[in-house]
Amino acid sequence: MSIENYIDLYADSPSDLIELLRMLYPSNPNKVTDKTTFFNGRINASVHVWSNRTIQWMKEDYGVEVNHCLSFRYYSSSDCNSADELLYVIKHLVRMLNCDLLYQPKGDSPVMVRRSGILLFDEYFDRYFGKGASDSLREQNRISITADMSMEDIMKRCEEKYGEVFNWWMLPEEKREAAFVSELKLELGEDDPFFDGQVYAIYKCDANDDMLFQSVRKDGTELWCIYHLTYSHCREKEGFPRRWDFDSGQKAAEYIINQFVEENESCGLKL
Repeated sequence: MSIENYIDLYADSPSDLIELLRMLYPSNPNKVTDKTTFFNGRINASVHVWSNRTIQWMKEDYGVEVNHCLSFRYYSSSDCNSADELLYVIKHLVRMLNCDLLYQPKGDSPVMVRRSGILLFDEYFDRYFGKGASDSLREQNRISITADMSMEDIMKRCEEKYGEVFNWWMLPEEKREAAFVSELKLELGEDDPFFDGQVYAIYKCDANDDMLFQSVRKDGTELWCIYHLTYSHCREKEGFPRRWDFDSGQKAAEYIINQFVEENESCGLKL
């Protein structure tokens, strides 16, 4: 008796996925029977290429770009637990691949979609894999920000992990004192700490008018704040533009990333 499980994902070729399985199961015996099949006595995994029509269906139904199905057959004679084994594979796929991933237990509705680094779950994921499984995957996939990371390094990590769906970008140095800073100072009152001093625009959000600004004071101290610009071109009434203060650029970036992930996770399987 066996349990069939499937993971749908985007990959350049079936042989790439088979090679990944060999890395996940380096112990002997293992055997690659061809470029699409792997067997190690515990599991028999095979890769199927989707037809163009199926690829289109997956995109229309779930909004994912997938073109391969990686199926696992677990043998009851082995000492492995099928759910644990599948979770092991999923964790490594999440860590090692930067692509859409969709899992459908026994052909039912999908319980997880990964889109360029964002993990989306529904209520069935923990029910199938055990309590805390989704939190474990989220923690594994989280970007860890340290005090010694530059703002450029942080943005590069975000772009690598989240891809084109990440809606914040970093302004080039030659534009950090340009129009955005001028607009900010037009909207601020004289009592605002960013009204005077040297101010730079660092990050901008394409989803709204939020921007991360840095102010360098005369004594060398730095202030960091996200403002929601109104583009009124004049001083705003009290309480506007809205602002969020941070102790450092790294803390501001951490807030930006957490907000981005939470907003995407909160809508289930829809981005």
